[in-house]
Amino acid sequence: MSDHPIPFQILIGPRAFGDTYPVRAIAGQAERTSDLLLPPLLQQIAERLYHTGTQPAGDAATLGRALGQALFTPPLRDLLLATARRAAQNQRRLQIQLQIAPPELATLPWEWLTMGETRPWTPALRDDYALARISRGVPATAPLTVAGPLRVLAIAAPGEELQLAALEAALAEAVRAGTVELQLVNDATPATLEHGLAAGPVHILHCAAPVAYTTRGAPHLLLRRGMDLFGLAGLLADAKQLRLVTLTGPQGDAQLLNPTLPTLATALLSPTLPATIAFGGTLPARLAARFAAQCYLALAANQPIDLAVTAGRRALAEFEEGRGWGMPQLRIAPASTQLFIVKKGRQQTNRLWRGAAIGGAGLVLAGALALGLPALRGNVLAFMGSTAVSAPTATPALIAIATNQPTAELATATIPVEPTAMLATATPALPTPEPTAPPPPTAPPTPESAPAPASYATVLTRADDTLAAIAERMGSDAGAIARLNRLDMNESLRADRPLVIPVYQAADPGAGGLLIRRGNPAARNVALTFDIEIDAQTLYDILAILQARGLHGTFFLTGRWVMAFPDAARAIVSGGHEVCNHSLTHPSFSHIGLDGVMPELDKTDDIIQSTLGVTSRPCFRYPYGDSTQATTDILARDGYIAYHWSADDGAIDGWLNWAAQHGDEANGGILLMHGRRSTVAALPGWLDRVANLGFHATTLTETMR
Repeated sequence: MSDHPIPFQILIGPRAFGDTYPVRAIAGQAERTSDLLLPPLLQQIAERLYHTGTQPAGDAATLGRALGQALFTPPLRDLLLATARRAAQNQRRLQIQLQIAPPELATLPWEWLTMGETRPWTPALRDDYALARISRGVPATAPLTVAGPLRVLAIAAPGEELQLAALEAALAEAVRAGTVELQLVNDATPATLEHGLAAGPVHILHCAAPVAYTTRGAPHLLLRRGMDLFGLAGLLADAKQLRLVTLTGPQGDAQLLNPTLPTLATALLSPTLPATIAFGGTLPARLAARFAAQCYLALAANQPIDLAVTAGRRALAEFEEGRGWGMPQLRIAPASTQLFIVKKGRQQTNRLWRGAAIGGAGLVLAGALALGLPALRGNVLAFMGSTAVSAPTATPALIAIATNQPTAELATATIPVEPTAMLATATPALPTPEPTAPPPPTAPPTPESAPAPASYATVLTRADDTLAAIAERMGSDAGAIARLNRLDMNESLRADRPLVIPVYQAADPGAGGLLIRRGNPAARNVALTFDIEIDAQTLYDILAILQARGLHGTFFLTGRWVMAFPDAARAIVSGGHEVCNHSLTHPSFSHIGLDGVMPELDKTDDIIQSTLGVTSRPCFRYPYGDSTQATTDILARDGYIAYHWSADDGAIDGWLNWAAQHGDEANGGILLMHGRRSTVAALPGWLDRVANLGFHATTLTETMR
């Protein structure tokens, strides 16, 4: 069977009307559409997972059948069968790629999905129909050539030491072979994790630690000292050979579903980290180790990651009544199934990975996995002494199972299926970002031909100022100023209006860095601003609330978030909302040094322009509100004004009470909200109170006018 799978892509979009979700299935040039209507069982599970974060797993077989019946309506099932037949004829395998936009649906355990009653077909357990969740905002990564053993760093939070002991035992037989090397770090902290990654090249990070949400709604890795998403992502980005992160969470009894780890795993994907595995529920330490060992064994044998995860799931399905085999969830970038090319050759026995000493970490060094196994596409040697797993049944068996009729009765389909045609989103084509800056012109350009500026400056407008007057004294162009600041060329400017000026000639240096805390005090406007930096679970709900009321807001986005959730970011722009810069990695700007400011700004704007076709200038918001005048001056030279807020989520009710008593003093207020469930719940009430007080809820730009 070919190593290059045929993608069978399933895209589930956000709910528009009623209780159904639009579904598109694409295989090569063939496409089918359908509607997904969740039965009561799945509705209940999705609601509990989305709102409470936990849900009893219940009966896996019942859950799998409900998922399969809901998703594979006749149009999708027919395309799947036709594609499967074509794949079998061409000695190819399928890869079922799930791309799930609605956050409430993404929490469901799709890995349990099953079709057929008497002979159930479960793609997550089959090599010929491997199942993976796809993150389309992450570009494909070329396989990493590994000259020698595959190196695994395994860390455990306090109380999870048993997980590492079980993993060490699962790999003990291969300690002397030198094919895979294992470094164990118990009682881990962010510092010991950093040291472990720096001790030598790390190819796989295995993390046995719980994840919780902070009060800001951010996933937080609970090591001995907590570690937020952006600190973790930044640390992993420096591990240049890291290709896979496995998040097992805390050990448990395989009876509880929990979406917190998958949420973090999705956000961690990046151009240098193309694959993550996250447990969608708890597993006992021995089962987590059994899965991981089989998976890493397959990767060391040069198997694609989707087949490696399938091998790990099967190792669980055949052990202890198949408990928890659907818990491991694989997320990958498109076309990034082959993570490693491990060079074959004689390996040194008893070779230990002796990295730098890690104080108090309980460093344990083990050797590697003995291989000598057959390729996992056909027969897979079951792990830890069990019998060999037979190769999956032939593709025609799937056809018979899914239709409950003999294969011979099916008509032959002639649908061309090639892996080159990837899923096309429903988003309209985006404009091409503006080119990089050419040399400064000798005269201010016309609005139609304005190139990138030589520099930027900020100003507070003077009484009776005009765009033409500002352009003349600043060596700029009136049209370019209008476009950058989202102004009409003919609109009048109030005094002390903050503007970013693209500078083409040396002139008036401007006002330096500006930190704005309030909009126009003479207008009855309040700005709706949202800091979005963690996940997309609540974004669509926020957009729906605004759309229902005909309102628009301003969304401050981090670069990593846009990369992780490009479709969600496009939904912001297509809804007519403003997009602004919130840094790349959400650091505290007072702690990153002045040299670290520009990369945080420029890389984010590059990502936003390439993904959305718009610039993030001129608006910026400091993560945590952590500003200094020196960093604010750098913002100004890079074309940004920093905007603070009048009240954030926790203080909005109090601010509205104050506004009710102080009338026009509240004009130009800036409300800061986040992508949290609590924000979604409170937002309609806040908007009602804003309207009842006589304010217009609008964008930041409008509030500045």
